[in-house]
Amino acid sequence: MTPNSLTDCDLHVHLAGSFYADDLLAIGAPIFREVDWNARGFLDGYNAALNTTLNPVQLFAEALENPKIGFPKFKAAYVLSAEDGGDFDKFLWKYRFFTQLWGFGWERDRETAVAMITQAVEHHKRQGVRYVEYRSGFWGEGAELRRKMQICTETLAAECDEQFTARYIVPLPRDDPWPMYQAVRQLLTEQPHLAQTLVGLDFATYEEGQPPKLFRNIFHQIHRDNAANPAQQLPIVYHVGETFFDKSLESAVRWCHEAALLGAKRLGHCIALGLDPAMAVGRRPQAHEAELVSERLDQIAYDLRFAKGLRQTGVTVDEQQLRAEQQSLVKMVEGDVVERPYTPQRLQEIRQRQDFVLHQLTQLGTVIECCPTSNLRIGGVPDAAHHPVHKLLASPVNLCLCTDDPGTFDITLASEIEWVVQHTSFNHNTFAQRLGNPRRFAL
Repeated sequence: MTPNSLTDCDLHVHLAGSFYADDLLAIGAPIFREVDWNARGFLDGYNAALNTTLNPVQLFAEALENPKIGFPKFKAAYVLSAEDGGDFDKFLWKYRFFTQLWGFGWERDRETAVAMITQAVEHHKRQGVRYVEYRSGFWGEGAELRRKMQICTETLAAECDEQFTARYIVPLPRDDPWPMYQAVRQLLTEQPHLAQTLVGLDFATYEEGQPPKLFRNIFHQIHRDNAANPAQQLPIVYHVGETFFDKSLESAVRWCHEAALLGAKRLGHCIALGLDPAMAVGRRPQAHEAELVSERLDQIAYDLRFAKGLRQTGVTVDEQQLRAEQQSLVKMVEGDVVERPYTPQRLQEIRQRQDFVLHQLTQLGTVIECCPTSNLRIGGVPDAAHHPVHKLLASPVNLCLCTDDPGTFDITLASEIEWVVQHTSFNHNTFAQRLGNPRRFAL
């Protein structure tokens, strides 16, 4: 295992987040005046989230006519910088700056769509990345949806050669994952050769309000379908523990374990397992003190189920008290909220819960996809010293380093590795030894 092995494999990359500011300008140059920039409420949402008055047409025109002055302003409007950090909404609206063009290009014609995908792949090739698993969801229904996924799959397949391999993971929208999943299965039935490139499924987008238990049935169906058709395996990867202000820290830690227990092969981010709880609760006033009764009930059931292991890790589990609380909570109405302030003892036990779940993930063989810059800029991690990567590296859990949205953050896989080496006690060699070859975790 060599340090270079870490820089040539990226397992967590969103295709639409792989376009850099110069890509955005080049793709938009011939069409920026044709685009309906307020389609799907983009301008209103962007301006509200960023507290600004974005004028995309003016930005494009200035960047093209006077690049020295115009391009820095253009780039600042698109790239999510450290100054924007800690706000998932800001990220989404800056990300959507490109997706306005992305959507327009896909609706225009196949050639434009293929050219956009190729441009993103070429960036990775120039950076020395040799294996990438891209994630990209699409819109539409029926044959139109399958056509877009087929174009994406075939374009990525055409980019593969002896030096570069691209694979495609389809994200399933959490609000209604079944139609997308059924479209993927039908596409592979109609075009079985695509299974070489279309290799997995992801649960992404908004995490808050969408506990893993909601997806138990579809997980079970995917596992049954995989068993019935080994030639078209679709392993699952899952974003979890990234943004979790809607619940207690205990529940955020639990969600990571629950996603793994459902059968997710890799978990994206898992900030909740590495961010020190004292830092987590200090990010906002009364952060994580309130959660739905349903979450507290799920936590009680979890603690009773794993009482022995939690106790062995140092967590206090009073089963009699938990059952009494359970009986009291079930009388409350749906939508009621439980508030529980944090104490030093509770914070310490959350650290032990993190250790417990990291051990459980290690036993399960689950992989965590750590994305350092993404965690800092959209995950609410306050600074490098408190980054979850420190605890994750200190644990035995399977770990890979990824970029998430390299274009939107203006980073590369190599720069992410340099960041870890700079901010941890690892050097290039010891870091490579700790992680091992990330390709062993490929879908």
